Amino acid sequence: MSSVGSEADLDDIVSTSDPVLEWYSRVFSRRIDVIGDYCGHEVFLIEGDALLLHCFSDQHIDFDPGFQLLHAAWAVENFLRGLVARRCNFHVAFIDQHRELCIPPFASDDVRERYLLARAAIIKHLRTNLPLVHPEIEVNVFTSVTSDAFAEYLAATDLYFVLIHDGAQPTILRKQTILNKKPDATEDDDNDDEEEERTKIAFRQLMYWFMEQGIASALINGLEWQDTKVVTTVLENPRRSDSEIGMTVN
Repeated sequence: MSSVGSEADLDDIVSTSDPVLEWYSRVFSRRIDVIGDYCGHEVFLIEGDALLLHCFSDQHIDFDPGFQLLHAAWAVENFLRGLVARRCNFHVAFIDQHRELCIPPFASDDVRERYLLARAAIIKHLRTNLPLVHPEIEVNVFTSVTSDAFAEYLAATDLYFVLIHDGAQPTILRKQTILNKKPDATEDDDNDDEEEERTKIAFRQLMYWFMEQGIASALINGLEWQDTKVVTTVLENPRRSDSEIGMTVN
């Protein structure tokens, strides 16, 4: 096993300005087939905004200047279809407390509302249509991870792990964003870097929170389909951490 097994850049390892980044740099990880070699047919949870961020970050989906809502919905459906085809047993949970995390860090302020509108539309679409074809897949919406409803859900559902994002963005998306910038957009670049760091911190705080509940994490970014396999990085806390890391996402 190794530490920090994500697809993140080197700065994800050395940047420790926040306690959760230091914690994340020390978490043990391994890259495996999460179905064949890890959880089998046990239930796992997909964190909904991690799913949306993963799909919204597709370079072929245009939200600026366009609004390709149907393309985005198809990307989400296609990802879930890939899991279903490999006989995965999963639920999806959207946490309204974290709704802003579905927005790619490099999105301009002018289009942030488009991502939130797409989020609402996709949630409604999944909750309306998915039960008709796959009634075993629950799609839930909770106000926060500390809500009574979510606590009841966790108590009633034996989750093997949570599929989640770690906030790191693909290099190709960084390059595309830079190419779309004006030559004098230094201030915007600084804002983008700050927004990406906030996204990393928020997702990793959430990952830490799940691990404190005894639920391991697997990364949705970096996940690969390999024939019947679902290969990604699994992160586990071998013992309860002494660190005190709070949640800052509201």
